[in-house]
Amino acid sequence: MVAQYTRDQAKITVIVNGKTYDGWLQSEVDRNLEALAGTFSIPVTLIPGNPPEIKRQDKVEVRIGDRTVITGFVLAAEPFYRRGECGMRIMGRDRTGDLVSCSAIYKGGQWRNVKVDRIIKDIITPFGLDLVVEAELGDVVKDFKLGHGETALDAVSRAARLRGILITRDDAGRVLLTKAGKKLFKGAIVRGQNVISMESVGSDEQRHSQYFVYGQSSTVADFDQARGLKATAKDAEIERYLPLVINADGNTTQAELQTLAEHTARVRRGHSMGFRYTVEGWTFQGEPWPLNQRVPIYDDVAGLDGTEWLICGVKQTCDLKEGDVTELLVRPVEAYDTAPLKSKVKRRNWGNKGNTTNHPRSKVDGAEGAY
Repeated sequence: MVAQYTRDQAKITVIVNGKTYDGWLQSEVDRNLEALAGTFSIPVTLIPGNPPEIKRQDKVEVRIGDRTVITGFVLAAEPFYRRGECGMRIMGRDRTGDLVSCSAIYKGGQWRNVKVDRIIKDIITPFGLDLVVEAELGDVVKDFKLGHGETALDAVSRAARLRGILITRDDAGRVLLTKAGKKLFKGAIVRGQNVISMESVGSDEQRHSQYFVYGQSSTVADFDQARGLKATAKDAEIERYLPLVINADGNTTQAELQTLAEHTARVRRGHSMGFRYTVEGWTFQGEPWPLNQRVPIYDDVAGLDGTEWLICGVKQTCDLKEGDVTELLVRPVEAYDTAPLKSKVKRRNWGNKGNTTNHPRSKVDGAEGAY
């Protein structure tokens, strides 16, 4: 059986100005692979006349058990009370959240013949952020220009996309360049054991039959060829005529355009499918559910029998109805990777012979020995 953990075994705590505060009911910690900053909303005890020494813009560290999951700043610290309780709700986000709404500024606004980490480091350094590189960076970028008023987040994301690199954050509040699903989490998602609920997410709304990427290059001798570089990628599962044209920024190469075309097709296909699971507890064997790690899923309703999908979103909450639960968003690893797509959900035996409730896997439903 999958181990279950309760609030007593894995508390949410907030550390501000060297003091530790325990979170209450209605605490929420939200991290997502597609958001460069995790967020939190945690109520703590307030004694009338002696409020916690917490104010906006204070540095903050959020822990689940003894593991840090967010390192950032307090954006709001607001008192509240109602019958029987009095508290202060602390809200904030990762240090990397500064990149989300602030503009990217760099002298000259342009880079030539540098690797992608140099571009990103130049953009994030004024914010006091460190860069961690855990992926191959590929060749130098021939030319990269900042758009007027472009946010720092948009700029670094665009730079990383040129090399098919995933840009995210780590629990220490640093910017991380990595690949999807390099690690396998020690836990598992198992219907009938630790799963409370599941729902499918995604649709084919953003998928296209063919992707055309156009760009220009300063390294090609022929003028017409230089301004007319083109790359294409197809999504074989979309049979209708649904083309999409993408214009690459700055001077580029044929190889870069092809990488962008194939990456776009993969990401859009991968994001068209996924599942949102609610599982019991905040941790698995003492470790909080992580972002960007693969996890095996045993769910005959979803058509997954040990298939490893990527944890793309983790939202830990606590309320009176469900207690301590974690909401996990999972998608195929290939949605964020440069490898050819191969994950496909097998829709088989929906309802499990008429039984639509969670239950242990057994010979009765033909799911013997899955985990």
